[in-house]
Amino acid sequence: MFSSILLAAATFQIGPFYQQKQDYFALRPIVAYEEGETDILWPLFTCHRDWWRFAYIVNYQSYPQDTGYQFSILPIWFNGRDEETGAYAGLFPIYGHHPHFLMMYDLDFALWPLWTHYKMPRGREWLETNSILFPFFSWRSDGAWSFWPVYGVNYQRESDHRYFLWPIVTWASYRQDRDTAGEGYSWMFWPIYGQVSREREQQYMFLPPFFSFAQTWSRPWAERGNSGPEIRIRAPWPFFEYESSLHRERLSVWPIYESSEIRDYKTGELESSVMRFGWKLVEIYDDETRVFPFYASGRDHMRIWPFYESEENVNGFEESRFLALIPIRWIPAVDRNWAKFWTFYESRSCPLYTDHSLFWGIIRWRTDNE
Repeated sequence: MFSSILLAAATFQIGPFYQQKQDYFALRPIVAYEEGETDILWPLFTCHRDWWRFAYIVNYQSYPQDTGYQFSILPIWFNGRDEETGAYAGLFPIYGHHPHFLMMYDLDFALWPLWTHYKMPRGREWLETNSILFPFFSWRSDGAWSFWPVYGVNYQRESDHRYFLWPIVTWASYRQDRDTAGEGYSWMFWPIYGQVSREREQQYMFLPPFFSFAQTWSRPWAERGNSGPEIRIRAPWPFFEYESSLHRERLSVWPIYESSEIRDYKTGELESSVMRFGWKLVEIYDDETRVFPFYASGRDHMRIWPFYESEENVNGFEESRFLALIPIRWIPAVDRNWAKFWTFYESRSCPLYTDHSLFWGIIRWRTDNE
């Protein structure tokens, strides 16, 4: 049933420039606020309850659960306070200490790359690494060391790895283990030939990484009724790849076609599947179809770029709009600060009715969905 009467506005709006509703305010493009997040001349400045950033270069983060915080001016300065280690700071590349950066803990540097020291976890232990003139000279607390690219030794949990004139000559020895491919060895004389020979894995590489053939054996794979091994073929990479394994079935003829199925390690049940054409121009998933950048359709969203997009929000309402000039799905900050300038029509639907808004709320009406 169609109703032509204008609705009482739950949102106060003046063109694309001003908009106000519950937990939402925008004076575009100067300032916008939504549920605790404030933008000023976005992307120049954004702040939240616990953080703020300026031009994605100056950043501040506080940690409400303790007294910790972090401030940085990328890439030259950082300082903060960590609950466990206390205050820290650094002026890159002169000197600094950081309690946790990327995968490194207790990172120290001085006149980088002249000297660097950090720790990384391995099981219940910590491995400490020192380097001088990174990446040329390094040594580690477990005895591993490197004089790159001439010679280096790396000890892992159940294997030892070495290289000579990296990456030309590399080799490794593997001890008996429970989780991977068992005892054996591997070596490679790049770019000519390489080989892996282990209890449950055999691999041959010709002109690596372009041509390779690998086969592995595992009990779960056999228990699913497979008489042969798991295999992976690249001939040549990246143009042709085929894999049939415990976790994945994949065929890729790049950039024309790819099909892939991901299965659960324990149960073998299908978790996800995808077919691709033209590399990633056309992607068909279990619950979504994409034709980049023109079309995307899934369980809770649809996009026909640059004309139309719809998406189900967290409250169960379906929201749609015309136009949709950004070629990817809704970005909240873009929606708050800029999208309204090219959005001439919007709608908000529930099972009972749909509210429509044309020309930034100048014309509003409601239609029944029953």
